[in-house]
Amino acid sequence: MLLHDRPAFYGNARVHLLRRWCRLFSNSGFYCQGRMDLDQRSWWHNPQFAAATGGFFVAGDPARRAINTLEAWDTVRRDMIVLLLRDLVERKVEGDLAELGVFRGSTARLIHHYLPERKFYLFDTFTGFAERDIQIEGATTGRHTKSSEFALTTLDLARANVAQQNDNVEFYPGYFPQSAPTFLSQRRFAFVNLDADLYEPTFAGLNFFYERMVPGGYILVHDYSSWPGARKAVQEFFKDKPETPVPMPDKSGSALISKMRLGAA
Repeated sequence: MLLHDRPAFYGNARVHLLRRWCRLFSNSGFYCQGRMDLDQRSWWHNPQFAAATGGFFVAGDPARRAINTLEAWDTVRRDMIVLLLRDLVERKVEGDLAELGVFRGSTARLIHHYLPERKFYLFDTFTGFAERDIQIEGATTGRHTKSSEFALTTLDLARANVAQQNDNVEFYPGYFPQSAPTFLSQRRFAFVNLDADLYEPTFAGLNFFYERMVPGGYILVHDYSSWPGARKAVQEFFKDKPETPVPMPDKSGSALISKMRLGAA
C-alpha cells in the first residue's frame, strides 16, 4: 500500500488509537483528557495563534512569568487560574492578590510565580480546620469533619513550597479574619482565591474581600461543587449581590465571580 501523505496517515492513526484508549477509561474515576490547544504539548497546538496572542502569556509582556503545576489530575484548575491571571495582565487590572486556605502552598506557588510583581497575602491556620468552624459546619450543612483534615502542613512547609521570588509574599497564620493586619483594609485586590472548604471561613473570606475587590477582579472559590459549606456560603453571600457565581469544571468544582463595576448591574 502506497502512502501519498504519510504525516496525515500517521496523525490520523495516532488520534484513532488515542480515542480508543480514552474510551477505555471514560467511565472510571480518572480518565484521559487532551491538553488545551494553547499548550505547546497539545497535538492540536497552533503555533501561529500562540505567537499572535502569547498563548498562556500576554504577547509583548516583558515580565518574567512561570507556570507551575498542581496535582496531575487537576490540570483544568491550573489552566483556569493561569488564564484568569493572564486576563488581569492583558486588561491591566491593578490590585493585590490573596489566598485564604493555603494548606501546603501549591496553588499559592502557581499564582505567585505567574504574577511575582504583585503583593500576595496568604492566610491559613496551618494547623487544620478550626474547631469552631467544624461545629458551625455540622449545624449548617450536616457535614461532620475533623480538625485533623488538612492539618498535615506547617507554615515553614508552605513557605518552602511557595518558593518566594521576592518580598511580595506575606504569610499570616491564624484564624481569619482576625489574622488579617489592619492595613489590609486599605488595600484593593484583583484576584482572591478562597480555598477554605467550610461554610464559616468561606463566608468570612467573601465578606472581607468582596468590598475590597477592584472592578473586573476575580474571586475564585474552590470546592463549590464538592463541599456543601463552601457552596452554601457562596449562594448566601451573593443572593443580594449583582454578580452571579459561575460554576467551573475543575475537579472540585470552583465558582468564579468577576466583580462588577458600580452601576453596571
